Amino acid sequence: MIRLHKAIVVLWTFGITSLALFSTSCSNDDAPSQEEKINTMLKEVRKVTSSMRTMESAKKMGWNHALSECVEHPTEGGMGHHIAKKEYMDGRLNHKEPQVLLFASNSNSEELELVGVEYIVPFSVLPSTATAPELYFQKFHKNEEQEIWALHVWTELENPKGTFYDWNPKVSCP
Repeated sequence: MIRLHKAIVVLWTFGITSLALFSTSCSNDDAPSQEEKINTMLKEVRKVTSSMRTMESAKKMGWNHALSECVEHPTEGGMGHHIAKKEYMDGRLNHKEPQVLLFASNSNSEELELVGVEYIVPFSVLPSTATAPELYFQKFHKNEEQEIWALHVWTELENPKGTFYDWNPKVSCP
């Protein structure tokens, strides 16, 4: 009986030790970093928007509500034209479903081309007094004038100020 008890203790101890070693080898060291997750999300949204490089193609895909003409800041740069998909203006936070596509003039022609996306959550869905929503590990900012939470993402045109900075010095309005 004592031998059986010792055998059970040895097996139980071996099992616990094996489980501990297994869980250590499967630790979060292999988990993608925040930067890797962001890069994956950016690749995914680029894939979604790859067929919407022009305003004409975007309109065919449902982004047909002009929110603004070309938007430009006197010193910071521009954002371009904002074209929205109204049914996405419901508060959803899915990086593969941007509410707005951003278009700006191509330096080689007057044709507008896709330069980025914007995610919008209306204050009617999430009040301005609430905690800011997040996507891409970035907090949205308040736009009190338009009564929205907003996050710009420069998916197609590099922004020297950062992928998530509102204004892009490479964008200007003719």
